[in-house]
Amino acid sequence: MAQGLTTAKRRIARWFRHLPGWSKVVAAAACSVAVLFGAGMALSAAAVRLEEPVFVLGAAANATGAPSEGAASAPEDDRSARPETAPTALDAATGAAEVNLFEAAGSQRVLDAGEIPDVAAALAAFGDAGWEAGFVVYDFKAERGLGYNADVSIFSASTVKAPYVAYVAQEFLDSGRAQLADEVFEDAVQEGTGIMAFDQVDTYDLGTVLSNTIVHSDNTGYALLRENYSEGFEAWAASAGVDAAAWQGEWYPFYTPRDLAKLWLSVGGYLKSGSANASLSEGLLSQTGTSFIRQTLGGGYRVLAKPGYEIDTPRFNMGALNDAGIVRGPSGDYLIAVMSDADYDDEYFTDNEPLIKNLIAALAAAHDRLLAA
Repeated sequence: MAQGLTTAKRRIARWFRHLPGWSKVVAAAACSVAVLFGAGMALSAAAVRLEEPVFVLGAAANATGAPSEGAASAPEDDRSARPETAPTALDAATGAAEVNLFEAAGSQRVLDAGEIPDVAAALAAFGDAGWEAGFVVYDFKAERGLGYNADVSIFSASTVKAPYVAYVAQEFLDSGRAQLADEVFEDAVQEGTGIMAFDQVDTYDLGTVLSNTIVHSDNTGYALLRENYSEGFEAWAASAGVDAAAWQGEWYPFYTPRDLAKLWLSVGGYLKSGSANASLSEGLLSQTGTSFIRQTLGGGYRVLAKPGYEIDTPRFNMGALNDAGIVRGPSGDYLIAVMSDADYDDEYFTDNEPLIKNLIAALAAAHDRLLAA
């Protein structure tokens, strides 16, 4: 029963996150009344997933297509991201509230605050503000990384869209089961981030849906992918070492920095594969809006990333300020996944932005000093 109530609360909260700003005030008041006069019945009724479309989308047309013009090509340099990097490479990242330096082979040691003063200060700032954070950093060439609180469960928000788009590209486009020109019908709208909910268009090609889902973090685009291209995702995630079946069908699950980093290991391996759709995916991930990693590291690096954030609502523990991706620099590629339960919204509440940017800057410096081969 407790698990059912928790799941129902999260489903209501996910529905709430897609409402326009003015509607959230009304919805919050309505939820409070529901709690006072019968929360049990309200939560039971919420077993229907409120954020999902009511109708099943039609099958995609069997049209043929090619990658869109202007799609970014993968750089020809040795990028060091190894497709064969096993998910177990990240198992030695510590799940405790201490920073450790770990090797893919399994050895690790806890770092003293004096060895990483900027990282320690950035983490202390999260704590002083009342928030919890965790991270995993991994250098592909050196095969070692940094970890902190890697098993804390945080709301994924839109970080989940990057691995999902990579999965669709790899499992559907590369296999020939789908084409970029396939027609996708929009039979329902998911408000919140994105442009598709308001563009007065009801039919898209698959390439546009993929692009909008990443570049504009489009909730409607992601919903269309979930409805049309879900078969096999749990197996794809399992091959990355992540138990997506435990999400129980949640489109925006709670997961850990270790989970997010493992998903990005799989994304990085796919991008390194060199397929036409991998190159297209890389181009999209280089254009994501509001990437704190890209904003922090600036022009000296090529950053492929997907952030995710949310403002908490009463009783739902949905606050999130996250970013994850692959950084390409002079010494090679490294992965960074940062998650926290701090509140953030790019329109309504940005006060916590310095927290994540300071942590990312500190981790980048620590990477160059301690991990870069």
